[in-house]
Formats: sequence, C-alpha cells, structure tokens
Amino acid sequence: MDQSQRGSEANKADGPRTRSMSGVSYPYFDLDASIKVAQEIYARGGGYCTPDQLAAWLDYKSTKSGTYMTRTAAARNFGLIQSAGGKFSVTDRGLKIVAPVMPEDALAAKVEAFLAVELFGKVFEQFRGKQLPPEVGLKNLFKSAPYSILPDRIDPAVRVFLNSAEQAGFFSTTNDRTRLIEPVIVPTPPAPTDPTDPKGDEAPPVAEKPKPHGYTAIDGTGGVHSAIIGLLRELPPPGSAWAPAKKKRFIEAFKATVDFIYPEDDE
Repeated sequence: MDQSQRGSEANKADGPRTRSMSGVSYPYFDLDASIKVAQEIYARGGGYCTPDQLAAWLDYKSTKSGTYMTRTAAARNFGLIQSAGGKFSVTDRGLKIVAPVMPEDALAAKVEAFLAVELFGKVFEQFRGKQLPPEVGLKNLFKSAPYSILPDRIDPAVRVFLNSAEQAGFFSTTNDRTRLIEPVIVPTPPAPTDPTDPKGDEAPPVAEKPKPHGYTAIDGTGGVHSAIIGLLRELPPPGSAWAPAKKKRFIEAFKATVDFIYPEDDE
C-alpha cells in the first residue's frame, strides 16, 4: 500500500463510522471508553495534545493502529473531542464531563453525547415511551432500513448502543434495559439559609484555618473557564508538601490550558 492509500485509510478510520450509503453512523467504542479519551487529553495535556501523545497515553503503539483510530473516532462521534491544526482538543461538552463545574453538568453532557450519535438518536426517537425490543429484536431492527447496519457489525453495534445508553443514564429510571427514558437533570440546590437571620441570604461566617502569607482565596467562578477551574481543584492544600515532579506536571498542564483558551494574536 502506497503513502496516499495509507492516508486514505487513516482518514476513513478517523472519521465517524457509516455502515453503508443508506445506513447511519455510530461509534465502535461505548460512551465510557470515549470519555476516557477526553480525560487523558484534559489530565495530561491540559485540554489538547498531538495524535502521537494521545496514542502513547492510551497505550497504543502507533497512531496507525486501527483500534486507536476507531477509539478517537468514537470520542469525536460523541462530540467529546475535536481535531484541528494537527491536534486534538476537548470540546465544551467533553469538559462538562471530565471537569464539571456543577455535578449535574456531567450527566446533562452525557445525555447530549448519547443523543448526538445518529444511530442512538434515531432509536431513542423511535422507541420514546415504548418498550425496547429484546437483543434479538434490536439486531433485526439494525439490519433493516433506515439503520442498515452491515451484518458483521450488528452484534457490536447492539452492544455499544446498550452500554452507552446505560452509561448515559437512560436505563436508570427502570433499572433495566427495557425502556429508554431520558434521565432527569436535577440542579444542585443552593445552601439553606436561616429565615430568622437578619442578614437574609447571607451565609454565616465559617471558621477557617490560618492561611500562609500571600494566599488569596478565589470567590466564585464567574467568567472562569471550566478547564481552569478543574485544574485549580487539583491544587493541594496551602502549606502542604508537593512532589517536584507533580508540581512540574501541574504547571505544564496549567500553561498548556491557558495557551489553548487564550491563543496569542499572530500580529
């Protein structure tokens, strides 16, 4: 195979999977396996990386590995990562899962990721409020139009669909795999206040440990990118010991995140 053919095959493997001209696209890996890709990019690269770096972090020997290419394609199919300029980066949806500001952000983003897959979204719309067919019925369904999944991919397609639906919370209402029900996203309630407190909504002062000289608390997160907030949460308590290697990795990740969020003006 010459270089142009290899490039063509790589491009096919790195894009969303389409079964046939009349079929629909779907990922080869489930939602959790795809979230792991976004987690590695965020944790080790501060939100972006090169294909070579990602292959090493995911324990693949080469970016030419078919499994590596289908794994990254799955993460893109779920809308968790994107590629531009020869680099991968975590999308806003991916950041809501790997570095959520509020607990409900992650669940809402997982629901979005599941429904973003063409195959999964179509099945959800077809069986909204209805009983799902058993696995043998799903296999027959996926063979037929408009799904038209190739026969040798039916079994893995059903497996990835069911696993991803469970991981996104679509089976949490009935605790089985019989009905697809979108999970309820409950916002985190505000801290309770004492109605007799003349200060109204003001929370009572909380005793804090003395902070070392130069320490400044960050009040609120308004306007701060969720990737930076997630990194700041990894800081150890002030005054505690921090291994030099870990400190160096944190600083590199923080710098990479800032460079990614605030690109320099070419001029």
